[in-house]
Amino acid sequence: MNLRHWGLIFLAVLVCGPAWALDNFKEFKRDHLDAEAATNFFYSEANYPQDGGSITNLPNGNHYQLLDVTLGTRYVPKRSWSVFGWANIGNAESKDSLATRSNSSLSEAAIGADFLMYSEAFQLIPEFTFVMPFEKINPSSDNVPNSEGVMEFRSRLIAQMNLGTSRPYGWLGFTYRAEGRSFLMPWGVGLQFKLSSLVLGAELFGYQSVSDDTDSSALRTAYINSVNAGSLKFYGKNPSLMDSQVYGTWNINRKWSLQANGGVTLTGSNSAAGYHVGGFLRYSFDFTEGYLRDDGYTPMDSDVPGGRSQMYDRSDSMTSEKVRDFREETEDGVDQNLFKPKPTPKKRINDKQLQQQLDQTEFQVELRSNKKKKRKK
Repeated sequence: MNLRHWGLIFLAVLVCGPAWALDNFKEFKRDHLDAEAATNFFYSEANYPQDGGSITNLPNGNHYQLLDVTLGTRYVPKRSWSVFGWANIGNAESKDSLATRSNSSLSEAAIGADFLMYSEAFQLIPEFTFVMPFEKINPSSDNVPNSEGVMEFRSRLIAQMNLGTSRPYGWLGFTYRAEGRSFLMPWGVGLQFKLSSLVLGAELFGYQSVSDDTDSSALRTAYINSVNAGSLKFYGKNPSLMDSQVYGTWNINRKWSLQANGGVTLTGSNSAAGYHVGGFLRYSFDFTEGYLRDDGYTPMDSDVPGGRSQMYDRSDSMTSEKVRDFREETEDGVDQNLFKPKPTPKKRINDKQLQQQLDQTEFQVELRSNKKKKRKK
């Protein structure tokens, strides 16, 4: 590889993950928004043949390379689901004995959602993604493909466990591809270790065709050989692949995190063999910081914001006179007398009862007077 290739690799690590820029181990932090710039550089000089045997080098020292730059975001409105999306710019280059071709464009964009379906001993998280291409593969053109170029609907079920410092996870899914492409079954397993502000992890992942491609194999072979330097990175018939990746994520602080990763393909059929490096730079917005809360506040697993709301705060300029001026609004068409307490009726007494009370009072007065006379004697 020449100096330019090493420069692209350095750029991939500097910009800092796969092109789709999403974590495979999911976290749900309520009112949390992640915004990131990610990149992935892939380089290939060989293919995995259709029979899945040993790799076959591209003829005449040909090569294919792809630099993906992705801007993505994920928002978690509640502790049970999130929405995400990304847009990808692909810069592809193929080189053969006749020419060096390149193509740089906005290749695709995607939107998706995931939700926490089960969370007890472990967690189950379904994920759904819709991918829209902006540049399709045209076998009669001279453009190097920088994406698969077809509409895709991706779904997968993620299983994961949080064991403190270690976090195992895995997924299995189904990908629908339009325009006669074979359907895929993506899969993966991974394990990460959380060490203070550093997260280290490794993954094995890939996909397997579960249906037959309907396009003409002769036409696509001619296009791949003439435009793509013979590389089967995209447009392969019934492709399958097993890939690997190791990564390290540095949580610089509560808002910023930086990841670097790299891996190499292991085996496959009708797909490109090579290596990839990349990473991402992520900024996290925590909207719960807008709530007024005491020091030492710990968020609970509840959809109700903790702490005291700012709506109850009063500045020192508010005087008691403003509080005294408060009047309840009662003009609502309802007779307010209905809500006033009714007076307790007084007991009425007859003349006989009144005379008895007077006699009793007079008797008590005479009795007290006699006691005083006796004391004087």
